[in-house]
Amino acid sequence: MQAQDSYEDRLKMVEMHDDVLARIDSAIKKKQSIEACWLCYACFESRITRTLEKVSAYCSKRNCYQNHRVGIATRVDCLKRLCNLGYAGTEHFDKQLLDNIKGWCKDRNKLVHALVTLNNYSGMDKKFLDLAKRGKPLVEELYKQTTAFRNEYYEIETMPVFPEDAENKCRLKKKEESSNG
Repeated sequence: MQAQDSYEDRLKMVEMHDDVLARIDSAIKKKQSIEACWLCYACFESRITRTLEKVSAYCSKRNCYQNHRVGIATRVDCLKRLCNLGYAGTEHFDKQLLDNIKGWCKDRNKLVHALVTLNNYSGMDKKFLDLAKRGKPLVEELYKQTTAFRNEYYEIETMPVFPEDAENKCRLKKKEESSNG
């Protein structure tokens, strides 16, 4: 497969991601834990979405993960289904890592929604700091895995047919079918 981005853009992306990782470290050190969590979450969304952009060329719902039509949990589940089916280099993703990311995102969402409630406000700094410290290694491992995936993906000469089983289990497809039927 051909790279979608120019070599220069890919170099800029590497520089950007190195900067984001440094910002996460800095935010954790300064106890700016909400910022660190926000950056971790943005990294998860970005890496998982870019992976899905590569492998979903033949999926009829290929844009479901763009424009927030589906959340991060749905995107992670889609990637896991593709991993389980051994589709286009995704089989090497660590499914436990994907589960951990999904769990981290769920914990983050709970904290964000509880952030400005009187009953929960006290102690939030520690909770977010703990979450940020859990998130940073997940981001680093996801970066390693998506880099390895990308390298393998570019070795593929022809994309295989998108797995029908993965498409049939798509949450967006099921949602659309239930609203049309």
